[in-house]
This record gives sequence, C-alpha cells and structure tokens, in this order.
Amino acid sequence: MKYQVTLICTNGQYKPVSTIIEVEGKDINNVADHKELVTRGIKRICASRSWGSYELKKYSYTKSKIRIYDKEKIEQENKERYEAIKEAKYASGEWKRPKGKK
Repeated sequence: MKYQVTLICTNGQYKPVSTIIEVEGKDINNVADHKELVTRGIKRICASRSWGSYELKKYSYTKSKIRIYDKEKIEQENKERYEAIKEAKYASGEWKRPKGKK
C-alpha cells in the first residue's frame, strides 16, 4: 500500500513537503505504525533534499500528515472538481461554452 507523508511548516512561511512511501501491512490508525510511517517519510524527504534534523527545526517542519495514496481515486476527485468549477464558470458567464457542446 502507498502512503503520502507530508511535512508542514508550523509558522506557514514555507510550503509543505511530501513524499510517497510504499509499505505492506501497516495501518495509519495504529499509533506505532503511524510513527513508523512518519519516520520513514522524514528519512526519505531528508535524503532527497540533503537535509538533517537541523534543517527540519530551522524551517519549522514539525507537523506531519499521512494519507493513503490511491492515484486513480485522486485523479477522479480532481476531474470531478474541475468539471464543477467549469460548470460554475459557464453558468456565471465568465467562460463561454465551446460551440456544439452543451
């Protein structure tokens, strides 16, 4: 199963940093598994950016989030959100529909 681990800057100065890790047999609701997933995510982020614990503290990346990463589900949600935005723009008159489509 794939999980997305995101580190968030607590003071809001920097953008969130995330990575995807693949682990079998872990549950994000279990506290021990959650800590292990966060640790693996932090190690992977630090390795890819050449960071250490000093940079994590310096940039205030002390808050973390984990979610199950299902690419098909995410793409479907994005498509539905885009269609809703598009219909709202057409309804308000901000965009014009292409000719021949309703």
